[in-house]
Amino acid sequence: MKSQKSRLSGFFFVKKTYKLFFYSKKIVILQFNNFKFKKMNRFTFTKFLLILALMASPFAFYGQENDSIVENKYNNGTFKDYVYVTGDFGLGFLSGDNSKLKMDVNGHVGFGYQFDNILGVRANLGYGSLNGTFDNLSIDKMNYFEANINLTISLTDIIFGYNPERLVNFVPHIGIGQVQYKVTTVDNQGNTLRNIDERSVVATIPMGAEVNFRINDNWKVYLDFIANYADTELLDGVHGGVHNDWFSSLNLGVNYRLGDKANIFRRQPEFCNYWFLAFDGGASLLNGDNKYEFKDIRGNFNVGVGYNFHNYYRVYGKLGYGIYSGSNSNYFVVNYADYFAANVNVSADVIGLIFGYKEARKVSLYPHIGLGQIQYRARATYANGNTNKTGYEQNSNTKGDGVYNRRVIMTVPVGIEFTYNMNEKYDIYADFTSSYADSDFLDCYASGKSKDWLNTFNLGVRYKFATSCARADARAKAIEEIKSGRITTDDVKDVIEGALEEQSVKDAETIESAVSRAAEEAATKEKETTYNNNFTNIVFPINEAEKLDTQTNIDALNRAAKELENGCKIVKVVVEGFTSPDGSENDNQNLAKERANAAAKLVKENLNIEESLIEIVTKGPDWEGLFNAIEGSDLENKDELVKQIKESNNREQTLRNLISSDKGLGELLPQLRRAAVTITTVKQ
Repeated sequence: MKSQKSRLSGFFFVKKTYKLFFYSKKIVILQFNNFKFKKMNRFTFTKFLLILALMASPFAFYGQENDSIVENKYNNGTFKDYVYVTGDFGLGFLSGDNSKLKMDVNGHVGFGYQFDNILGVRANLGYGSLNGTFDNLSIDKMNYFEANINLTISLTDIIFGYNPERLVNFVPHIGIGQVQYKVTTVDNQGNTLRNIDERSVVATIPMGAEVNFRINDNWKVYLDFIANYADTELLDGVHGGVHNDWFSSLNLGVNYRLGDKANIFRRQPEFCNYWFLAFDGGASLLNGDNKYEFKDIRGNFNVGVGYNFHNYYRVYGKLGYGIYSGSNSNYFVVNYADYFAANVNVSADVIGLIFGYKEARKVSLYPHIGLGQIQYRARATYANGNTNKTGYEQNSNTKGDGVYNRRVIMTVPVGIEFTYNMNEKYDIYADFTSSYADSDFLDCYASGKSKDWLNTFNLGVRYKFATSCARADARAKAIEEIKSGRITTDDVKDVIEGALEEQSVKDAETIESAVSRAAEEAATKEKETTYNNNFTNIVFPINEAEKLDTQTNIDALNRAAKELENGCKIVKVVVEGFTSPDGSENDNQNLAKERANAAAKLVKENLNIEESLIEIVTKGPDWEGLFNAIEGSDLENKDELVKQIKESNNREQTLRNLISSDKGLGELLPQLRRAAVTITTVKQ
């Protein structure tokens, strides 16, 4: 029931996130681009911030346990990086000056690299066509080549934890690329109005989300939606003058993983997850049609809140205010300009990803990319003596829909942060961010050559709402060691008392340090301790899960009891339930579960151990055991039998047919009707 609830909650989360993505995209487009035609009130800025908060809110639930079985199964070991290839095909949509949507086709091939279960990078090459109808004209033909590189983030793993056997995953992505296109538009009489026959090259920002479905260890199928922002207003061949064009795709594809089986790779448990507040300030410099001069440097400051997860990754939002200036003696002088900024960003510690996590490391390097907006106003004087005000109420032609009539512009901030870890509570950092602005008018001068950028060089401080990650891990390990029986609470108390006597200070930090030392000593003790794994089988009659009083089972338990007589202590028992694979799948699963529970009860009663030490696992039909039994048998045609069963589309029916014609094969099945018991003991 718990697992079912987890799946349902995951479904509704994906559904809500899907709706939120499209809603937020719609709001962003309306706010950033169509301010002349889409009436919006002056509370747009607040609405946008609310959307950003909603988009970031899922990260707050990362630490919740949704499936204890999955958590226990996959919280140890390491995840191995891997390479994969993709191919997809689907429908494309143009969002430009066209009044009606017309679908066309597109396709992509790509390859990617998965750093760990959360973060990956993927490159795509694609070809497609777009279509659309306008008021008095239409696209006669339009096709394009595209290339891009994207950052992928497994939102499902962030929220619900790592599980390589999960059937469905939700993976948002964002990137940068280019499109090379040519387009011809005609009027209603078929006359050519615009013909871009030589391919034009423009930059793109692809963003979207993928839902993938696991087929097996190497294959996935996926449904991917991508919205591409194009740095041109002529993708559709029509100069509407309102906003730049977008083109989208909804594609169905396949993903093939190169290398070993995915489900053997497991994530490291040593996480350092925490919330943080940040404050920074520094210099701001406009990069538009102005010339770069030292006298034009102005200031800015920002406050932010974020979440650090899996040691290496961060997601954070920022609010800021700044002033900028700039001039070009031949054309204009910006007398005064200021702005409000809001954005959401993702970043990753490249030093940690390359060299591994180390809590004592003092320096980190965080490249980052995000999506946001600025709301600005500016005053400028032109070379001919004329003046212009943008984002002021006094000028109705250039006022915007932001705070106090400011112009609202979409931004894509990219940059890099150098972080120095002072202690467990504070970081100081230096950050350079260059924000692409969807406007050529930040400087009140539109040259038409390129969009403007706004650069900041800031110093800041970060406060982390976390105790030392190492100490937190140590406390967790100490509890684990106590539960396992390898150390006792008295061992921990002794260390704590010793530390208190040394320092004569009864504060929390001293106790935390003492627990850390206890855990370290326990780890050393563990290395010096020899553990024995004793394996035995509890066998069952056909279709039975209760008749356990056989001599075979008694002998198996006696062997385990002898370990206890030799001065050993049981620290863990794993019971796995199996069936012979000749029955139906549903019956086999239920029977395997009942056998595992019955065997666990028998072990508990006969060996007098606590129930908390027993882990019960339902395995089901023992195909691997069958193949091993056949290969180890004296059957003359054993290789052919194994081949027939493995290659069959209905293994159960094939097995039953073979048993009816080969009695020797049927004689191998009783040993598969079992519960496998692994008893781990340690010398006391």
